[in-house]
Amino acid sequence: MTLLWQPSPPDHVPSDHIVDFDFFDIPAGCTDPTEIWHNLVKQGVPPIFYTPHNGGHWVFLNYADVVEGYRNHELFSTYQTPIPPIEPFPIMQPQGIDPPDNKVFRLLLSPMFTPLAVRRMTEGLHARANHLIDTFEAKNHCDFVRDYAELFPTATFLELFGLGAERLPEFLALANTFFRSVDPAVRAQNVTDIYAVLDQLFREKNANPGTDIASTIVQGRDENGQQHKWDDILNCGFLLFVAGLDTVTNTMTYIWRYLATNPRARQHFISKMDDQQASLIALEELMRINAVSNLYRRVTKDCEFRGIQFKRNDRVILPNTVANRDNKIFENAMEIDLNRKVNNHVTFGVGPHRCIGSHLAKREILVSIQAWLTRIPDFHLDNGDVGAEAFGGAVMGFRSLKLRW
Repeated sequence: MTLLWQPSPPDHVPSDHIVDFDFFDIPAGCTDPTEIWHNLVKQGVPPIFYTPHNGGHWVFLNYADVVEGYRNHELFSTYQTPIPPIEPFPIMQPQGIDPPDNKVFRLLLSPMFTPLAVRRMTEGLHARANHLIDTFEAKNHCDFVRDYAELFPTATFLELFGLGAERLPEFLALANTFFRSVDPAVRAQNVTDIYAVLDQLFREKNANPGTDIASTIVQGRDENGQQHKWDDILNCGFLLFVAGLDTVTNTMTYIWRYLATNPRARQHFISKMDDQQASLIALEELMRINAVSNLYRRVTKDCEFRGIQFKRNDRVILPNTVANRDNKIFENAMEIDLNRKVNNHVTFGVGPHRCIGSHLAKREILVSIQAWLTRIPDFHLDNGDVGAEAFGGAVMGFRSLKLRW
C-alpha cells in the first residue's frame, strides 16, 4: 500500500529545534496533564520545536502561531492529520476537510447548533443534570468522571441523535475504548465497531426519519438534489461522536476539580445564578484556563514558516492550553479571573474549522454547574484527591475525580 500522508525523515530539522517531548507521557506524580506543556515554556524551549516522538511532529507554543495554524488552512490542513500517523484514517466531516469543501456539511449542521437552537435545549439539559445528581446526592460522595462527566454528554448525544437512553452503556463502552485504548488492534476494531453502529443508525433514520440530527444529516441533499455520499454521512456521524463526548467530559472534570478547591469560585457562580451574562463571562474564563485539547494539523507543502523549514506532510500540534496562557495576549494569564471581560481564548479553535458545537458545549457545562451548585453548594476533593490517573494525548484529563460533600 502506498502511504500518501506520511511525513518525511526529519533531516530538515535543525538540532537546536529538537526537543525530547512526548505529549502522551504523563510522569508519575504529575497531578495535572497540562503541566507537561507549561513546563516547556518554563524551560525556555523554542516557541516552535520538533519532537521525534509519536512519528515526529512540530509543536507551536505562541498564541499567534497557534492562531495561524488554525486559520491558514492552505498551509496547515486538517485532512489526514493523526499523530502518530495512521493510514487510512477516517475523514471526519466537516472537520477533516479543508475549505471550501468543508462548507457543505458545516452549512448542514450549523442551524442545529446556533445559540437559539441550543437555548431551546436548556430545559432538557437541566432535567438530565438533576436526574444524574439524584443517583448520588444522598451518598455524599461520587466519582465525578464515572457518575456524571462521562454520562451527561453521552446521554445528550443519544438524545440529539434520536436514540434511546437504554443504549447509554453501549456508547460509553465505545467512547471509552476510542479515547483511552493504546492498543493498535483494539483501536482499529473499535473504529470499525463505531462505524457499524453509525451505519445501522443512519439506515434506520433513512427509512424512518425523525426530527433529530441523524435524520437531518441523512436527509440532507447536495447541490444536485442527491443524498450526500454514504461515506460522508458516516464520517459526519463519526465526528459528532468523537467531538461531542470526550472534550466535554474532560473540560467538566477540570472545572469541578477547580471548584472543589475554591469556595470563592463556587460562591461566585451561586451569586450570579440569575445573571446570565456574568455566568457566561465566568464560564469563558474556566474554558480558557482549562483547555483540554491539543489539535493536529498537516503541512500541505514544503515551505518556510517563521524562518523554519517545513516539509510536506509534517505534522503540527496546536496546544490550546499554552496559547490560552500567553502573557502577550492575556493579562496575568496564569491567574483565573472570573470577571475577565476580554477573553479571546482558542479553546474552540478559530477560523474555518472553529468548533460547530461550542455553544452546546458551553450550555452543557453551565447548566451542569448551576444544577450542581443549587443542590451541592459545598464539596471538596475526597481524601485530598487532586486528580488521580491523569492522561495526556489529543485530549487531556483524568480517569477519576472523587468528590465528597
